Amino acid sequence: MVDKNVKLKLEDIHRTYEQGEGELKILQGADLEIMSGEIVALVAPSGAGKSTLLHVSGLLERADEGRVTICDVPTDGLSDRERTLVRRQHVGYIYQFHHLLPEFNATENAMMPLLIAGISDSEARARGDELLEMMGLTQRGTHRPAQLSGGEQQRVAIARALANSPGLILADEPTGNLDPETSTIVFDLLANSIRNHDAAGLIATHNYDIAKRADRVLTLKDGKLVPFTF
Repeated sequence: MVDKNVKLKLEDIHRTYEQGEGELKILQGADLEIMSGEIVALVAPSGAGKSTLLHVSGLLERADEGRVTICDVPTDGLSDRERTLVRRQHVGYIYQFHHLLPEFNATENAMMPLLIAGISDSEARARGDELLEMMGLTQRGTHRPAQLSGGEQQRVAIARALANSPGLILADEPTGNLDPETSTIVFDLLANSIRNHDAAGLIATHNYDIAKRADRVLTLKDGKLVPFTF
C-alpha cells in the first residue's frame, strides 16, 4: 500500500565509482524515508557521499542497485526522458552556488522552470512575482543577479526551486557561502516554504547550527544512513 505522505523513499541504494584500477564504494545499502512537511539534514565529511546521495535522490545519477520512489512514483526502469519529467514535476534543487542566469532578472530566473514546463509567459511571471514576494524580494524583481547580495541570490534560487510546487526539495550546502546571520534567514525561508507546501526536504550541510533546526539529522557511515549525534 502506498503511503501518500512519503515524498522520498530510498531502498537499499548502492553507488560505486571506478577509480583507476579499483572501485570507490560510496553508498552501500542506504535507506531513507522523508515524509510530507519533514526536513532531514545530512551531515557528513567531504567525500562521504552527501552530494552522491542527493544526486541519486533527485535522479541526476542512477543508483547501481536499489529503488528510488519520489512522490509515489517508482523511478527504477524509467528512461532518461521519463526521469527528467519526474524531476521537473516533483523535485526542486538548490545548490551551494545559486547558478542563476546572469542575463535574466530575479523574476525571470524564478519563473524559468515554469517556462520550460510550457506555462504561458504571463502565468509564469505572475507565479515568479508571487514567489519573490514570499522570499521578501518584491522590490528586487527587476534586478539581475549581479545587482543582488549573496543572500538575495540564494533566495531567488529557492524561489526558482519552488516554482513548480515540487513535493521534494533537495539542497546541497544552501547556506555554505553565506554569513551566519544571512544563513539563518535563508534557512528559515527554505524551511517554512517546505513545511507550508507539505513538501519534504533533504538538506546537506556542514553547518551544525542549521542542521540542529531540522526534524532529523543523519550522517553516512560505511555507505549507510544513520542518525547523527552532536
